[in-house]
Amino acid sequence: MSNTRRSSGLAILLLAAVSATGLGCSGKKSPGAAAIADNKLVIVKATWSDVRDEKTADVTKTIEGLVKDNSLTVVPSDRILGDPASFKVKHLRVDWSKGGVVDHKHAMEGETLTIGANEKPVAARLVITKATYGGVGSGKTIDVTRHVADRIDNNKVSLIPGNAIFGDPSPGQAKQLLVDYTFDGAAKSKVIDEFQPLNLP
Repeated sequence: MSNTRRSSGLAILLLAAVSATGLGCSGKKSPGAAAIADNKLVIVKATWSDVRDEKTADVTKTIEGLVKDNSLTVVPSDRILGDPASFKVKHLRVDWSKGGVVDHKHAMEGETLTIGANEKPVAARLVITKATYGGVGSGKTIDVTRHVADRIDNNKVSLIPGNAIFGDPSPGQAKQLLVDYTFDGAAKSKVIDEFQPLNLP
């Protein structure tokens, strides 16, 4: 075998070895790159609406544009998000994920909503199955399930029910908040009088 043919054969073997180990292959991700991708903040959906969710605007693109250095800090206002419900108090809900785990955060108009660069979403243990607010006994009630669920933070809910949050379905009557929920799969319920603190679980 000539020296030229021998050199060509060695070159082919060397290229095959490099290909097999992935060295110099742009299609391979380094462990560091994979870790960054797993921790990337993804805004799944963001909505800006009045507290009873009767008028809602999808503000996902706007919130995505506020993500910097894999984190989010926003004080929701009409100036930033528009005004889907004039002369009404509004709230922002942000569904977000990292590493495929989805969580959500909620902030009233003027409050600060923050998702830290190293913050991890929390897997759901607390689930609000049904929440109603209204007059005691035969008084009219309204469904406030979504609103109470929006208040979940780290599998806890703390709020004080009242007309300012839910509206007034039964004017002139004493009102209560009834919440059906599950925690770690166990079904429970709680009844809270108007203006009394609700703390779940």
